This record gives sequence, C-alpha cells and structure tokens, in this order.
Amino acid sequence: MSGKTELKPGRTKARSAIVLAGGRGRRMGIVEKALLEFEGKTILERLLENLFRVVDEVILSVRDSAQKEKLLPVLEKFPSREIRFCFDTLEDAGPLEGIRAGLLESRSEYSFVCAGDMPFVNIRVVDLLFEKAEGHDTALPRWGDRMFEPLHAVYSRKLIPEIEKAFEIGKHSVLAPVFKMQDVVFVEVSEIRALDPELRTFANINTVEDLESMIGSTVEKAKL
Repeated sequence: MSGKTELKPGRTKARSAIVLAGGRGRRMGIVEKALLEFEGKTILERLLENLFRVVDEVILSVRDSAQKEKLLPVLEKFPSREIRFCFDTLEDAGPLEGIRAGLLESRSEYSFVCAGDMPFVNIRVVDLLFEKAEGHDTALPRWGDRMFEPLHAVYSRKLIPEIEKAFEIGKHSVLAPVFKMQDVVFVEVSEIRALDPELRTFANINTVEDLESMIGSTVEKAKL
C-alpha cells in the first residue's frame, strides 16, 4: 500500500472508490462476506482488482480495528496500490456513516461507492458513472421512477454536509441526503444494461445461497 495517490494515464483528476465493508453478514452466520472465496479469490480481492482498473485509490470503510486486521492479508496482495481504511464515528448509523467517513478520507472530488459484497462490479459501468457525475453532484443509477442504486453510485464531496444534516434530524437512509443535493444525474439502468447486459454489476451477496447461485451460474457459462 503506497502513500500517495497516482493518477491513471490519460486522466487529469483523481478518482476514488469507497468500499462499504462494515456489514456483519448476519444472514450468513456473522461472517466477513468480503472474505468469502470463490473461483480462488475472495470477494474483496476480486472487487479491488476491478476497481483499480478505473480508480486511483480505494478506501475501505470498516467497523473497527478488529475487522481491519482481518482484511489486511488481502491488501498485502496490492502492495503498490493506495488503499486506506476509515472507521465509523457514529454507532448504528448504517451505510450512510460509512459513506460520510469515506468521503472525508477521500482525496478526490468524486468517489464511487459500493458495498463490500459486490464481486462483479463492472469497470465500464463505474467509468460511465464517473463521466456522468463530472460537473454535477452525483450520478445515481435508476430503475424507472422509484427504484435506485445508492450503494453503486458516484458522489461528490458536496454530499458530506447533507449527510451531517440528515443525521441531525435522525435520518439514516442513504437516499435522504442524496435527494437534498441540487444537481443529481440519474443514470437509467437501460443505459447501464448496454454495458452489462445481465446487470451483474449490481449483484450482491446476502446469503450463502446467493454465493452458491453465483458460483453455479459461472460454472454453467463456462460449459457453454
């Protein structure tokens, strides 16, 4: 893990990613979902490999130092990459606190935010979201008029004060501060589907069955 953020060739502005890894995986028996393995790699390793093809630094949002220690062996596989940790300062504030802590740690104006249990994040989709967000407050995937993907979106640092205002009035929903921003760009899922036809970029693992299903799907495709 290096001590500075280096820009990818051809870019003039840094890009960051914030990985929300603090969830306890209760539906999987209190396990670290990011450390589950399939196809010979942990979910976190696979995610980092993908993200570093399109961002310059990754910030891992974790619960505490104990969780950090569990994840460090994976990070050792990326010695030349800029990876840092951030910690929640508010208890039981959910992913919104992880986003706030990550944005405060980020060295970039824009950061892609995703959950730590998303092994198939598509770099072309992430690149699209960064392009859409440029000059705006956020780029948020949208399914029709009422469904959104706030944990697979690009946010500017302008979200930080809106999150703090939301906390002041007891709101912990990720979308609460997002919709208070003045310039939100909605990215239709139909446009994302052109880059990722099966929309696997949004797939996350909540149960053991989810993981087994993903492994089975991969095996079946390999046979075709």
